[in-house]
Amino acid sequence: MARKTGRGWSARGWVRLAVPAIVLVVVAATALVAGPVLISDANSRPTPTPSPAPSATITPQPTETATDSATHNTTFPPIVDVPTWPPAGPTPIPANRLTGYVWPLNNAKITLPFGPSKWGELLVDGKLFHDGVDMATECGDKVMAAHDGVVLTAGRDYIDYMGWQGDLTAFKKMFAPPSWKATLPIVIVIDDGDGYYSIYAHESRVTVKANQHVTAGQTIGYEGATGPTTGCHVHFGLFNPLEKATFDNLPDYISRLHLPAEETARIDPLLVLPYRNDLSEMRSLRPADAAAYASAHPKG
Repeated sequence: MARKTGRGWSARGWVRLAVPAIVLVVVAATALVAGPVLISDANSRPTPTPSPAPSATITPQPTETATDSATHNTTFPPIVDVPTWPPAGPTPIPANRLTGYVWPLNNAKITLPFGPSKWGELLVDGKLFHDGVDMATECGDKVMAAHDGVVLTAGRDYIDYMGWQGDLTAFKKMFAPPSWKATLPIVIVIDDGDGYYSIYAHESRVTVKANQHVTAGQTIGYEGATGPTTGCHVHFGLFNPLEKATFDNLPDYISRLHLPAEETARIDPLLVLPYRNDLSEMRSLRPADAAAYASAHPKG
């Protein structure tokens, strides 16, 4: 299978693909590949204008239909209680105490790490920020649950489980028409049972449904490019609903897509995934693990 990998964004109000011309007029400013022109955030902090994204050369692939499964056009509806943010409760478990995680993709390449980035869609300290890790292998590869847990949602009805802190009624109304909903990515959100929710975005289709129990390493879907992306990949995010820290939304998304001003802050998934010395991002993020690896694998 030809390689078609890319970067994407963290499962919010994507409307760039497969939208009728009249819709594009309304939401043209939300095109993400070119990078939004930002204005000041709620605290009047100046924010940068990101450079235009380089053109991506992508090997043509078979047209991917906007379906949530291999055999029918069905989005599994959430059948668990919708969480309310911000919830009351204790402090989340620190990332360095989380265990039991595996990689959602085997031998994945990191195409966009967690943290400050001109490709980010949120603001942290007034700077563009990417709230997850984009990883890629090949279109159609198996996407696996990173931890034991319970599926909260699997499909395009994911917005209630992303940690947005505010009313989502207007956003849901905007994306209720099938032609609009089809522009959203297919997303899986799982309650990992340790207080954290794991997010898997851009699948081509899913193999699980809401309220289903899964185990680490179990296939939950297939790597795809639903929603606006530059190629097949998985956006993997991790957050705890008890977290009180927040990331700021872009003013343009607040006004045009009616999304709340804040989302619950994420942690870097590379802090909890099994260490891989071949990834420079992990070597710099986890120097103790890098030193232990070097000691166990001395150069001959």
